[in-house]
Amino acid sequence: MNDTETLKGLIEMAVERHQTSARQLAFKAQEAGLKITYTTLNQIRSNTYKSVPGEQTLRAIAWLAGVEDSVAFTAAGQPVPGPPLADELPPGADNLSPKSRKAVVEMVRVLVDLEAGNSAERTSSEPTKISRHQSHGVAPEGNLGQEQKTGPDDSIIELHGAEAEKYPAPPIEQLAAHPKVKTRREQLDEYTGERDEDSESEKW
Repeated sequence: MNDTETLKGLIEMAVERHQTSARQLAFKAQEAGLKITYTTLNQIRSNTYKSVPGEQTLRAIAWLAGVEDSVAFTAAGQPVPGPPLADELPPGADNLSPKSRKAVVEMVRVLVDLEAGNSAERTSSEPTKISRHQSHGVAPEGNLGQEQKTGPDDSIIELHGAEAEKYPAPPIEQLAAHPKVKTRREQLDEYTGERDEDSESEKW
């Protein structure tokens, strides 16, 4: 495995490059205006680091190893951030009123959450399964309350992520109630009642 494919490998590269300890590496990074601690470096080297490394930590590791920031982000399995968004705002953005600033921040927050959700959906391994009847929002007649068997006309479709949201379960008002199951006494009364009616009609 290439040393640049893991954060541990990048730190080992940094140690070899600077010929010093993790503690001294942290001091060098801090002198360059980067934020990282030697305990973080040691934990990553020993595979005991339990947190998700932040942007500043990854940039510091990349600088120490002498590689591009994107190499460290890729090794951590994180997307490479673009240039600071503030640098791309048009002139006059800093003069916006507090209300307008709040609106901009909220919009950015929504977009960040949206893209994070899309990324999570792409990596989800649990598909949503619905039948063909459910995909059209209609419950199969005569099958309510019973086990539905899948066959050529009622197969199971696997939908993932946003696709599954297109077919929500039908409202409860549209679902038929379970048919009443008659007891043996009711069946007997119904049967004897029909027989009595037949006897009366035969007399006439």
